[in-house]
Amino acid sequence: MVNLGLRDQAPVPLKPWLLWVWVYMLSPRPDCLSSSAEAPRLYEVEDALEPQLGQSIGAVFCGRITTENRREFYFYGDGPGRFEATLRQTMEKFPEYKFDFGVKDDPTWSQYRDVLYPGPYDLERIKNGDLLAVLTAKGDNHKIARRVMHWAYFLSPEDRSLFAKAAVDRGFNVDSEYEVEGDRRFAISSYRVQSIEQNNIDDTTIELFHLAEDFNGSYDGWETQVTTD
Repeated sequence: MVNLGLRDQAPVPLKPWLLWVWVYMLSPRPDCLSSSAEAPRLYEVEDALEPQLGQSIGAVFCGRITTENRREFYFYGDGPGRFEATLRQTMEKFPEYKFDFGVKDDPTWSQYRDVLYPGPYDLERIKNGDLLAVLTAKGDNHKIARRVMHWAYFLSPEDRSLFAKAAVDRGFNVDSEYEVEGDRRFAISSYRVQSIEQNNIDDTTIELFHLAEDFNGSYDGWETQVTTD
């Protein structure tokens, strides 16, 4: 889990210190991740750490990693200060858990930018999951094929034309071409009829992401109508 909203702010000059807490699970799954039985208690730990460290020492919670039988929590603050004392006081509410902690001077926020923050393809999958969740709430049946619209933007009309030809060769249809403001002002919308199950739409968006990059462009997402049985 990562706080995506911090990306435009990172690094925050007044919070150059990485503060980390590793909480060791009591009953992890065989793959070393958290079990459904223990997950609620681990969320309680998180829900206690985040406000306590935020209120007491101004720490910003930037994300967590679950791996190797432990839940790792990462914060950034203005210095070590009362970190240890506040942490120990908070963890007294969870006496069953062993934990490690530490601090590191990290003015560039490398832990956040290079480890926690997702790469471009993972970010596309996250965006897809968010949109699918909205469609699910509206009763959409992802298995039904329908028209799915996509957008991309390019530096020149020549790049856009090359992208259009390559997209058509891959089974897409060009809907419209137009201009917008900005560096990549040559826009194109295209579509393909398909289902939008997570793996399927992930494959499609990453395919177009790659294709846009090949022609100096940027892929900018998709939309579709709610489709039910």
